Amino acid sequence: MVVKPLKRRAGTSGHLSALSNLLQDSRSDAARLFEHGLEMLVQTLHIDQALLTRVTHLGHEVLWWASAPDAPLTGIFETPEKGFCPFVIAHPERPLTIKDSAHEPRWRKSAGHLELGIRSYAGVALMVGDQVHGTLCVQHHAPRVFTRAELALLKTLGHLVERTLETENIKQELQAAMDALELSSAVVEDSALVSARSGLPNRRYLDIWLRASLFMARRRREPMALALWSQPMVPGTKGKLAAAAAHLRGEDLLVELSTDQYLLLLPHTGDTGADVLLDRLRQSLGHHPTGAALWLPDGKDMTMKSALSRVAKAFTDANRDSSPRVWNHG
Repeated sequence: MVVKPLKRRAGTSGHLSALSNLLQDSRSDAARLFEHGLEMLVQTLHIDQALLTRVTHLGHEVLWWASAPDAPLTGIFETPEKGFCPFVIAHPERPLTIKDSAHEPRWRKSAGHLELGIRSYAGVALMVGDQVHGTLCVQHHAPRVFTRAELALLKTLGHLVERTLETENIKQELQAAMDALELSSAVVEDSALVSARSGLPNRRYLDIWLRASLFMARRRREPMALALWSQPMVPGTKGKLAAAAAHLRGEDLLVELSTDQYLLLLPHTGDTGADVLLDRLRQSLGHHPTGAALWLPDGKDMTMKSALSRVAKAFTDANRDSSPRVWNHG
């Protein structure tokens, strides 16, 4: 009568002990959590492999792994998209468990079974904020039933990995913000980054600023609006430009792109928000035909080259048609 409860408690106790040892061993080092956590899963669950994967603009990637000494599974490293992790990514709200892919209609013709030889699998999605970052999974070459305690261990480790990834992302964003702040401070001391003619940051400053700003925009998955116009440097223009730059939002940037040509960059701003801000700017700088475009963090334009080309074309069209503003969405 008490055999099953005793076995469940013993299994749970062993898993908790392994998890406790892991936390003690990796408290100050994210890499140790990943490395030792995956080793713990392999040893505790007696399976072939434990993997930490991530999704990038290039597709699926195996980020960290641990394998049993005699594990026959190897193809997953070259082609992780053929495994079962993409199914977890597609449905992040629930774990995926496969007892035997060879006898389950949904999986028996899958590449994970036929090409990689994975018979049993359990995986959970890793969320960073509201975005799916990757998966934590275990897989085995033979049929296997994952107990409730084993799945609880996998989920708990998944939560720890999520929090660690979130912390690491925050550290990287903070470093990028500090770099941008340091750059802004350097402008006061380095005249090479400022146009003497307009008093605004120049193209060299823009190139450096983009390194930090594009990184943060990709992390946040937020668009950036660009606006380009031209106006002659007549008496009073320099003061108007300085006043406009001083009243921009904290992360916005107004630069002198070339003689009499000015580029405004508005991070985490869509076209509607940009229109509102540009209308305000016209009140102080005057009415000038303006080209506008959006840069999207979709991995297709990593350096903003395409967005800069589009805003330049929109600027040309606005001048040709004498339009207050022309958007080029590509």
